[in-house]
Amino acid sequence: MAATPEPDVEISPVGQHLVVNLPQTRVLLYQDGVLLRSYPVAVGKQITRTPTGSYSISGIYRDPTWHVPKSIQAEMAKKGQPVKTEVPPGPDNPLGKVFIRFGEPRLGLGFHGTNQPGSVPGVRSHGCVRLKNENALALADWVNPGAQVTIAYQPLLLNEDEAGELWLTAYRDIYGMKDPSYRHLANTLLQWQTDSGKVLYGKRVDMAIRERTGRPVCLSCKDAERATITGALSSKRWLSVDSPADNQEATVPVDGRSMQTRSPVQPS
Repeated sequence: MAATPEPDVEISPVGQHLVVNLPQTRVLLYQDGVLLRSYPVAVGKQITRTPTGSYSISGIYRDPTWHVPKSIQAEMAKKGQPVKTEVPPGPDNPLGKVFIRFGEPRLGLGFHGTNQPGSVPGVRSHGCVRLKNENALALADWVNPGAQVTIAYQPLLLNEDEAGELWLTAYRDIYGMKDPSYRHLANTLLQWQTDSGKVLYGKRVDMAIRERTGRPVCLSCKDAERATITGALSSKRWLSVDSPADNQEATVPVDGRSMQTRSPVQPS
């Protein structure tokens, strides 16, 4: 498995834990605190966002019948399509081959397959987390009822590799939430420099956030173009840490110089 950037989520040290970072459009599968694998997903579009929060797996249903929500029935009517109340199992079922519910049934949330594999990954569902059928089936075979599920929203991820280098991965702010992580970024980078004794290259921070490619960018490597991730990536705990220092001005050395700012870069 290629090195997967991890969001700043406290992972259960015992049992199964599924984490979806919405801007990342992936689900990460942990067993006893260890990342086993991840799958691409499609999440809720802007007007039908997948809600963040903590849930648990509450049911696994193979070859499901899709009971069409009234809101989607209204969409069908508005588009002049035949209004369906149910879709039986089969190739036309948008739930694919399995539905894995998380949260209370009234929420209507779950992981499921699809009859449109080209729609994964993406930001286009009605709130559920959509996988390609083969991945949905593999997830159903692995996961148990009661497993923890965390839905997070983190457009910026900070990770360290096994060589101690710091990597920033920037994703699109898909719901226009103006990156809530910005207020933590400058002080986190300053503290990391102090603790590691390494200089961070601030121009790379600016580039990563401007371009938002979803590819990890090494902030501490001397040669960014030739930099490669050593081993696995592990999450830098920063968004889950809040202290009075977060509201203070930070002096962040960049490329051998210093910059007085609340954030090493401004949102683009």
